[in-house]
Amino acid sequence: MTRKAESKMPGRGRPEKLDEELARKIVRLIEVMPDMDVEVSWANVIALIKKKFDVDLGRRVLSMKQWGGQPLIAQAFERAKGVQKTLRAQGKTRRHSTAPRAVLQQRLETEIAKRKAAERRIEEMALQAYDKLDTLRWTRFDLRKEAQALGGPEGAQS
Repeated sequence: MTRKAESKMPGRGRPEKLDEELARKIVRLIEVMPDMDVEVSWANVIALIKKKFDVDLGRRVLSMKQWGGQPLIAQAFERAKGVQKTLRAQGKTRRHSTAPRAVLQQRLETEIAKRKAAERRIEEMALQAYDKLDTLRWTRFDLRKEAQALGGPEGAQS
């Protein structure tokens, strides 16, 4: 047998990485990318596939592979790209932003505002304490007379 004939025989050669089941999972992954606020690009698709399915596939394989005469992944990519363009036109998505990053930025801004408010309160309390101390320092009064006026123990002895 020749090599060409051997390669056509089933069960021979390298096993297929991208079968129809994996392709359908990839299609679902691509379809939710605009909803997750993830940029729809081939680089991001390849990175997500590598991360989620631990399969290293290239753009050419993803865009050219067909099942039933239809490139499922390429079609899903084009649909997702269209959805993303529509969302951008409506102003419902931001470029180069992810939801977790936005949440963390909002939390950070809230914590910074709380810290600044606490610092202002501490400064105000310190100023009030300094004012009281300054008033006590510059005021001349006899503690014995003050105690007598309040009806303290010295007032009772005299």
